[in-house]
Amino acid sequence: MKKIIISLVVLSTVLVSCNGFLVQEPVLTQSNELILSDYTGLNNATAGAYSPLQSVNWYGANFILSSELRGGNGKNPTNPDFTSGRYTSEYQWSFTASITSPLWNTAYFVISAANNVINNLDGKETSEVTTADLNNLKAECLFLRALSHFDLVRTYAQPYTYDSLSKGVPVVLISTIAQPARNTVAEVYSQVVKDLLEAESIIGANYTRTGVSDPAAVVSKPAIQALLSRVYLYMGKWQASADYATKVISNGKYKMFSASEYASQWGLNTAKTGGEVIFEVFGSQKNEYWGSWEVISWIVYPGGYGDVSSTADLRNLYEASDVRGKVFISDPNAPDHFWTLKYPGKDGTNHLENNTVVLRLSEMYLNRAEAIQHGAVVPGITAAADLLTITSNRGASAIASPSFPSIFDERRKELAFEGQIVYDYARTQTSLVRTDYDGVANKDVPFPSYKWALPIPKREIDANPNMVQNDEY
Repeated sequence: MKKIIISLVVLSTVLVSCNGFLVQEPVLTQSNELILSDYTGLNNATAGAYSPLQSVNWYGANFILSSELRGGNGKNPTNPDFTSGRYTSEYQWSFTASITSPLWNTAYFVISAANNVINNLDGKETSEVTTADLNNLKAECLFLRALSHFDLVRTYAQPYTYDSLSKGVPVVLISTIAQPARNTVAEVYSQVVKDLLEAESIIGANYTRTGVSDPAAVVSKPAIQALLSRVYLYMGKWQASADYATKVISNGKYKMFSASEYASQWGLNTAKTGGEVIFEVFGSQKNEYWGSWEVISWIVYPGGYGDVSSTADLRNLYEASDVRGKVFISDPNAPDHFWTLKYPGKDGTNHLENNTVVLRLSEMYLNRAEAIQHGAVVPGITAAADLLTITSNRGASAIASPSFPSIFDERRKELAFEGQIVYDYARTQTSLVRTDYDGVANKDVPFPSYKWALPIPKREIDANPNMVQNDEY
């Protein structure tokens, strides 16, 4: 593929292909033009737009593991039974334009898929299809487009809180063959927020896509609000982040996992109703983006590849009574290494399928606590109280006097191996210091540094004369 945007002819064929989380898969029986010409085709296209999220390039493996390795939570095992060479660039921050995050094409594919639906909804109302029906499809696609742009800009650009006018990524709102230039970081975030606010305003309050096996794997109003809380946190817009976290916390649909049930919530076929999971990516071998053996559960399973284990830097943060510190497993061949059990594999899949949690309730308490610490006001709520909600459900000691280090560490403990740590370092402009490190380069990474923005892929630079590479690459 030579351009950043995929042609409609190719894209619309893929949109109706297998997703895995659908109860009944749509059948490709129409031409590309007809697929987007009525509600049925647009509905199928929207369902198909979720599919690439499971790609090994994104939530299926690399996006999560790269963050954990770069952020000091993960490491390449030194034991000879687990030295495949995978993920060494991520661990050692040794990126080039030819060796960078593979997210680029996959995320822009989803953006293109979402655009095709968003831009083809007008005039599709019928006696059986209401404006509300079409708005729900649009809201789903606005969320997917926003999530894609957000993950791209925080991977390939410097953080908003450091230099919002620096080079971001192209904002793409129309699916066509093109050679777009990079927007600024601020412009990308502005579009992300715009998309999410519109999605929130038009989606049905209780809308859930029908015909899916895992309701948490599709967009809902709380998912939109939760992502807004995260995006505003990354922008340093503390009051807005706290307000949106409060919307999710207050709706009563979700509940914190207790200490006794915490360990059993990872590896379920579908998220527990009334639990913490707000939005997740459904892992299925039926999905055409399933990565064969290159899936996150197989990569972090010592009986699989075991390419990414945890660091003592992370594990030493947990108290002995903290249930989060017990969600690690060692191997008889490498008793000094410990792998996360957040991806144990679903029952009967031999560690080949696992859902990936993207948004959950505990993050909302953490977002709000950090926002309050920075001056946000939520009547009747304190940062200490929100952190107590976390620690009391994990068997950990209360944090009586919250501070930036204590909140940062609590995020690190709670969200470990969920793909957030390196982005928390970046947005808080915190230098990375690693003690348990066995690499040969970049043990510590200061902030600021050009390294916090990964290089744009070389093939994009070569194909697009309007694309400018990040500094120093």
